[in-house]
Amino acid sequence: MIIKNALISLYNKNGIEVIMEALKQFNVTVYATESTEKYLSRIGYNVKKTEEITGISSLLGGRVKTLNEKLFSGILSYRNEMDKDSIPVLFDLVVSDLYPFADTVKTTCDHDEIIEKIDIGGVSLIRAAAKNHKYVGIICRKDQYNDAAKHIIMNKGSITDDMKREWAGEAFAFTMAYDSEINDYFRNTNANEEKKSRAIILNESIKLRYGENPHQEAKIYRISNSDESIMDFAIHHGKAMSYNNFYDLDAALNIISLYNEPAVTIVKHANPCGIGTGETINEAYELAYMSDPMSSFGGIVAMNRECNEETAEMINSSFIEIVCASSYEENAIKILSRKKNIRIIEGNYKNSNNMNYKHLNGSMLVQVKDNMNDNENIFSVISKRQPSEREWKAMKFAWRAVRYIKSNAIVITSDQRTLGIGAGQMSRVDAVDIAIKKCGVISSYTGGTALASDGFFPFRDSIDKASKAGITAIIEPGGSKNDLEIIQACDEYNMALVFTGKRHFLH
Repeated sequence: MIIKNALISLYNKNGIEVIMEALKQFNVTVYATESTEKYLSRIGYNVKKTEEITGISSLLGGRVKTLNEKLFSGILSYRNEMDKDSIPVLFDLVVSDLYPFADTVKTTCDHDEIIEKIDIGGVSLIRAAAKNHKYVGIICRKDQYNDAAKHIIMNKGSITDDMKREWAGEAFAFTMAYDSEINDYFRNTNANEEKKSRAIILNESIKLRYGENPHQEAKIYRISNSDESIMDFAIHHGKAMSYNNFYDLDAALNIISLYNEPAVTIVKHANPCGIGTGETINEAYELAYMSDPMSSFGGIVAMNRECNEETAEMINSSFIEIVCASSYEENAIKILSRKKNIRIIEGNYKNSNNMNYKHLNGSMLVQVKDNMNDNENIFSVISKRQPSEREWKAMKFAWRAVRYIKSNAIVITSDQRTLGIGAGQMSRVDAVDIAIKKCGVISSYTGGTALASDGFFPFRDSIDKASKAGITAIIEPGGSKNDLEIIQACDEYNMALVFTGKRHFLH
């Protein structure tokens, strides 16, 4: 299909020159709406006004510009229709974008201003052109401009049927994502609305080498209009990221987002090998690595501060797959880059209130992310003995750490680092055994070791094992029918016991 006439209507005109240059080569007649025509004419392109077709420029302060039967007839007409000769212009290409609704929501709370950015005409143009893709090409995203211009030039001023069909699919996905942004806004502002449906739009996919296993294909998509995305992070060095790399890095970033002080975690298989905090980020890394040097081999390091030279040298002394920091000293990147394959990533999570989604066959589980800080003022000392100041610090550290360990989860900590972690066990007492084994004998010598459990203890056997290992303080949600048995066991061993009243399962 040779392009004879094109219609361009844009809110954001940046970058349209590449399309105009391609159309200019083949003497395409370009019609543009009022502001677009002024912009294109000012930068030297010969374009016509759509009002030459419609007889009007705009109505209602610009809210009605393109909603006109003569324009839409020119887009929707089949080329074999008898009455096509009565249509002023038949369009072969439409280029249109939409008002920046999501950006407006982020920059103002003024409801009327936000509503004004709900696009009507642009959506209608895009949908009309996409529907009639047998005859009309539709370009609606700036990231399409370069490839679209090359396609037009390569095909000597025409668009192939396959490309028109591909563009149509992209156009419907584009308007669907836009509608989901509007839907999200109304859902978030109508507190009493019964939320019967939710749109999840995935776009900007990147093909990964493979999934969890080599025989599985995999991609990563950005969720449209999400507050933050791991896909926005900068990758400075190293091999391409894999499915498992992204999954594990997400777990690591969720952990360190809970900490205000310098914090480092090392993650393997979505569970932390160690978590450390300190006065400096290199101290935090050293403590995190000390937690479990063996399991840290081939792990993922995430830190919530700038990675400096000293920390980079420490990381390079062992085998690490990925390093992610909020920023890097210039020499730190050079030091880490000595290793050819290590991925060096820059970015961090803001601990925003995103939703969690888990896919089931034919269904989706949706929940609010478990990232709210617990109110420590409601923690209750249940035991006869009060915790020491150091035990309190260790218990608070342990309780903050345990929420991002797979359930059943047990973590044993000092006041600055994890000592032993038991994760993902079907039996809580097995998780206790593993955490104690990981500690070795160190739990007996810290002078303030705490054990945290993400759920209540059903029996006292875990308390017996903890006491024998030298642990002096326990923090857990409480709520078991056997709580009295647990309390009595702690009192028997002169252990401090705190109930939080809240659990943090992570399946």
